[in-house]
Amino acid sequence: MAHTHIVRSSRVRHDATFAVWVPVALTAGIVLVAAIASLVAERPSWTDAVGIALLIAAATLAEAFPVPIEGVAVGSTSLATIFLVAGATIYGWAAAAVAGFLAMALVELGRRRPFSRVAFNCGVYVLAASAAGGVADRFQDGTLLGLALGAVGAAIAFYVVDITLLAAVVTRSRGVAFAPSLRSYVHLTFVPFAVMASLAVILVVLWDRSPFVAIVLVGPLLATALYQRWIHGALDRLREFDRLKDEFIAIVSHELRTPLTSVYGAALTLEGQQLDEQRRRELLEIISTEAARLSRLLDDILWVSRLDSGRVRPSIMPVQALPLTAEIVEATRTHLPEGLSLELVHDVDVPEVAADPDKLRQVLVNLVENAVKYSRSGVILVRVASHYGTVRFSVRDEGPGIPSGQQERIFEKFYRLDPNMTQGVGGTGLGLYICRELVAAMSGDIWVESAPGQGSTFSFELPVARRS
Repeated sequence: MAHTHIVRSSRVRHDATFAVWVPVALTAGIVLVAAIASLVAERPSWTDAVGIALLIAAATLAEAFPVPIEGVAVGSTSLATIFLVAGATIYGWAAAAVAGFLAMALVELGRRRPFSRVAFNCGVYVLAASAAGGVADRFQDGTLLGLALGAVGAAIAFYVVDITLLAAVVTRSRGVAFAPSLRSYVHLTFVPFAVMASLAVILVVLWDRSPFVAIVLVGPLLATALYQRWIHGALDRLREFDRLKDEFIAIVSHELRTPLTSVYGAALTLEGQQLDEQRRRELLEIISTEAARLSRLLDDILWVSRLDSGRVRPSIMPVQALPLTAEIVEATRTHLPEGLSLELVHDVDVPEVAADPDKLRQVLVNLVENAVKYSRSGVILVRVASHYGTVRFSVRDEGPGIPSGQQERIFEKFYRLDPNMTQGVGGTGLGLYICRELVAAMSGDIWVESAPGQGSTFSFELPVARRS
């Protein structure tokens, strides 16, 4: 009744489930042929034909757009079973079997699923829908109570067949015991089953009184589905914000602890011991360096706050790109580690760039300092050149490189390639996020070209300044 996208996932190995999906598909094929033959022999009236067509359309749409039900420990739930159970109760097992096959086949083929998956899922719906119709028929006595009991029985029959076959194929693929898994799936799906069984009964009763009245139920169902999707999306965003908050606290706590410990230890040593002049200078340098590190960390946090609140509005003006870049390169050279050098390469005539000078400086400083931090030795190359109506800035480092699957993510907030600092390089994961947002605010683009073990080149382009 309540199949989920967790159960029908790509993790199911169809080679291991051959013994399940093939019998299900073959049995369903026989049932489907019998259902079509039964419908042809009975020759439904045009009103019944229209009703069956409407239920097929509704089931197909519901299958194509499953609903995430918040608070239910399964994935997105298909509401198609409401319409299939209603069709089984009103029009019989043959109509329900055909409707189940068409609804699932149209959706699965549209998603280009593997044949084995399409065959199994269509088979499940055919068998579940025909079982629902067979059970519902036993309660039909022409009374409202019999109709309602038939709908309840149909819902239970559909659910039992559906959940049993799904549990069978999943347990077969994972090599686990069937009975415990089935109990777990029943526990996880009982709430959506109860909800949809109730809705199916309401739909059947209304449809029996008048199909036109039953159509009124489509509005509340659609509103409920859209509301559940909105709620689920909003809660997902809140959960992501909460995760980012926890990650932020953990990262900042770690990044603050190291410089504070260094400053505190150096200050205590200066205060409590008689030291020669060289040792005093060394400790004062530690205090100065770590204090600057703390200042940069706090600046990054403040910048992220400004960016997220939309308070960063660059003042765009013509900026001499080459002198500004050269100044940053010269300043960085004064504290380069041993074995590492920094070179500036540029075109003969670099045009002025349309940018905010302070924000451009910050982007370049972040990229150059990142290159220094991740390069053990070698040459860091900074390049400035004109490029088809833009000025391109590039910083090539001698770092470990970035896998292709992570090159987009490194510009996300708090994302770090080495969160456990196995390579001994710390950081908050904010620098590249700030660079991306500042470049975007100046109407530019930023990207990275890299391969593991071959270093990385971070580049961004800003428009050439246009003078009136």
